Amino acid sequence: MRSRRRALDELDEERLLRLVARGDRKAFDELYRRTSPWLAVRLRRRCADEQIVAEVMQETYLAVWRAAGAFAGSAVGGSAVGWLWTIAARRLVDAFRRRAHHAEPPVAAAESAVVPAAEDEVLARTVGGDVGDALRQLAPELRQVLQAMVLDGLSVRETAILLRLPEGTVKTRARRARIAMREAMA
Repeated sequence: MRSRRRALDELDEERLLRLVARGDRKAFDELYRRTSPWLAVRLRRRCADEQIVAEVMQETYLAVWRAAGAFAGSAVGGSAVGWLWTIAARRLVDAFRRRAHHAEPPVAAAESAVVPAAEDEVLARTVGGDVGDALRQLAPELRQVLQAMVLDGLSVRETAILLRLPEGTVKTRARRARIAMREAMA
C-alpha cells in the first residue's frame, strides 16, 4: 500500500489521468489531492460564493472521473491541469448561467462602486517590473477582462457570461486593455 502511494507520487498529472481513465481510484485520489487546492483557489478568484465553488469542484471532478479517457494530452499540445481548468471554467460559466436564469441581481448591487479585488492586488504585487506597473495602471474593468481571457484562457463568450457583460463589451475592453498594456510597456 505504501509503495503504491509512493509510486503514484512520482507520476505526473497526465499519467495519473491515464490511470484514472482505466478506473484507478487511487490515481484519482492522488490527482484530486494535488490539484483540488489549486483549482479551488482559482475558482474563488472568479466567484465569491462558496456554494457555487463547491458545486463546480464536485462537477469538475465527476467529469474528470467520467471522461478521463477523452483527455488527448501532450499529443495535441495539452496539459492535464489545463484540461482540468477548462472543465472547471466551463462548469463555472454553466453555474453562472443557471444562477442568472433563476434570479437577477438586485439593481443596487449592479450600481455599487468598483472596489479592487484581493486577487487584483495580489496579481499586481506578484507580477513585477514593467508588466506589473502596466497591470496596476489598467482600469479594473479592463484588468478583469484581460485576466479572464489571457490568464484563465476563457473565450470571449465565456468571459461575457462570467462577467455578465455583452460579448461586444468584452471584445472592446480586451482590445483597450491590450493597447493600454502595450503603451505602458513601450
